[in-house]
Amino acid sequence: MIRQIRYLVVLWSIIERDLRILVKSPWILISRSIFFLIQLFVFANLVNKLVSSLGFDYFSFYSVGAVVSTITSIAFIIGADLFEEEELGMLDYLLSLPFGHTLFVLGRSLGGALRGLIYTAPMLLLVAVIDGYFSPVGILISYGVMFILATGISGLSITFAMVIRNENRFDVVIAMAELLTVRVSAALYPLVYMPRAIQPVAFVSPVTSTSDILRAIVLGNPSGPEDPVLLLAFVAIFFGLGSAFLFRKLEGGRFE
Repeated sequence: MIRQIRYLVVLWSIIERDLRILVKSPWILISRSIFFLIQLFVFANLVNKLVSSLGFDYFSFYSVGAVVSTITSIAFIIGADLFEEEELGMLDYLLSLPFGHTLFVLGRSLGGALRGLIYTAPMLLLVAVIDGYFSPVGILISYGVMFILATGISGLSITFAMVIRNENRFDVVIAMAELLTVRVSAALYPLVYMPRAIQPVAFVSPVTSTSDILRAIVLGNPSGPEDPVLLLAFVAIFFGLGSAFLFRKLEGGRFE
């Protein structure tokens, strides 16, 4: 029992550290919020008028997907934080502290996910009001689903931070990963209208699964039973990979 309490205290300390970084970087919140509002009220409204003849409410579709894409983008930032800590020598110090590598990856993943959720919580509330959805329970469930996605994305970002040595290469890989996870998904574009070649990839994307689940909650759209399975599988895979690569760093050096 004492050991479990100690683990929880250490886990919260790791998460709290990432939350303090959030307070020191308000410009990220401001820039992402402005971008979100422009995309929602300018881009989505414009496209909705263009496709209105098809009888498709693109604005509502996009409003939910924009929140999911935003939390996805923010969750990737944790990898950049880790890479910066590695460059400054701070990561080696953190890893020398008396807690396991799995606990460290879990704490950083949860910290990155919680940061993303804090950023996007007001956005989801705004979208819910615009779309006429007012169920507190449904909103809380939506937050939970978004948190799960952000945990997996944070794990993916941490994996890249552990594997890639060159800073420029890391920036390119993170940018490409963010682009692929958001754009090759049904967060912003309906799957049926996407090119056939990328539909299978977009179908299994965790961003697609999260968007479909949230649309089922907020908009009442149908969601397949595979969506929660794909989302949880994604989180498990990249949490495991992040732990494995961090363990390799501890055992024999990051760049062997």
